[in-house]
Amino acid sequence: MSFVNSFRAMLGWDVRLQIRYGFYAVYAILTVGFILGLRVLGPGLRTDAAVLLIVTDPTVLGFYFIASLVLFEKGEGVLDALVVSPLGVRGYLASKVLSLALLATTSGTLAAVLGHGAVSNLPVLVVGILLSAALFVLIGFVAVARFDSINAYFISAAGWGTVLFLPLFEYVGFVETPLFYLLPAKPAIVLVHAGFSPIAAWELAYALGYLLLGNVVAYVWASRAFRRHIVSGGDPGAQLGHHRQTNQPRGAVSAARLPVVALIRTDVRNWLRDPMLAFVAVAPLLLSSIIRVGMPTVTQMAAPAVALEPYYPVIAGTMAVFGPAIYGFVAGMFVLEDREQGVLAAYRTSPLSARGYLLYRAGTAYALSLGATLPALVVVGLVPAPPLVVLGVAAVAALGGPVLAFTFGSLASNTIEGIAISKLLNPVLLGPALIIALVPEPLQLLAGVSPTYWPVKAYVAGVSDDPLWVGYVLVGIVVHLLFLLVFARLFQNRTE
Repeated sequence: MSFVNSFRAMLGWDVRLQIRYGFYAVYAILTVGFILGLRVLGPGLRTDAAVLLIVTDPTVLGFYFIASLVLFEKGEGVLDALVVSPLGVRGYLASKVLSLALLATTSGTLAAVLGHGAVSNLPVLVVGILLSAALFVLIGFVAVARFDSINAYFISAAGWGTVLFLPLFEYVGFVETPLFYLLPAKPAIVLVHAGFSPIAAWELAYALGYLLLGNVVAYVWASRAFRRHIVSGGDPGAQLGHHRQTNQPRGAVSAARLPVVALIRTDVRNWLRDPMLAFVAVAPLLLSSIIRVGMPTVTQMAAPAVALEPYYPVIAGTMAVFGPAIYGFVAGMFVLEDREQGVLAAYRTSPLSARGYLLYRAGTAYALSLGATLPALVVVGLVPAPPLVVLGVAAVAALGGPVLAFTFGSLASNTIEGIAISKLLNPVLLGPALIIALVPEPLQLLAGVSPTYWPVKAYVAGVSDDPLWVGYVLVGIVVHLLFLLVFARLFQNRTE
């Protein structure tokens, strides 16, 4: 088979794989959300919001999705076959870059055209998103090539993201330095912004030149990473942590002897040795501290456009759902990994049973979420919050941990689909808070179909001396338990 035919087949395989694992469905939902979100903003904020949105989400989707695709194909042995096929490294990388960059460009362009509504230079915008997305796919490949698991990759991704996106601080006015012109996010911001407003010729030349040259350099870098970490990396299965000495799934022997103890030991070992999980453990408290320290500065900078002080209760209340979202995501990934590795099947036939497994995962997700939410609500400190309000809000918000864990376990077949679904976390987390802030009652109560609405609503009422906060907590408990029952039942049916 010629290279062209092999490349065409690989591109079709990539698109089908991305459709099967929900990438297109997730970004169809997100794109509609982007459009609606931009349209409700005032004209004074719409351009800056569109630039930040396009650069930080659709443009970089490939940076995260390439990790799940590469790790999946390592496990399936696909990459071994590619080495000896006419496609080779060149065709493999080109197919990944093209398929993911087209998805990013479609989402970003639709958000700009239908959400912003005043795109003055569409060709520059499209080229800017396409070149930037391609560059971030290649950088993402370099970042994931040497890793053994998706968890290990994500802690590295956090470091990469922190450095690559520093120019965003300049765009929002925090800090300005010529050094930002060296980072890939800078030309992406310049070209996306040029889609809405004219820029100087030298800026256009800089951004186009940077991205064209950057893609060439990143391609060479990715090709070397492929040969070094994948072709010469030995057992591809080991890259996913499937390095077992026997054919039995990890934990199966222990599960047969003392299943609850085996589960606890495995989870504790994962938390202690996985750098991502160590970071996750402190993330809610870290974010609360950043909001407490940084919000006065943000408020001062935003003052000419909008007064943020009236929104402090909503901003602080959002911390009630952040911790459960993180711990729910981690617990959901544990569930999916247990299913993929056959551990769940072993527990199902052990004295622990499927019901005991569900209770264990729900209990630990709730306890960890509660332990993360209480200090986060105390530390954020934007408004005085009575201790009873903090305790009640944290108690109901923590139910979101097991709800989210079983949502992943019910809706996703594997960790790839889990990562795709996780892209919907931000609207689930921030959507109800935005509705509370922007939509008057009683219309905003429609958002109560989402469990995350009630903890934030209870917090806002509690810090405003509204006695209804107790009622919001009770309703929130009922809504969370209903979701928990539904998704636990779906999860149990899926594992049988």
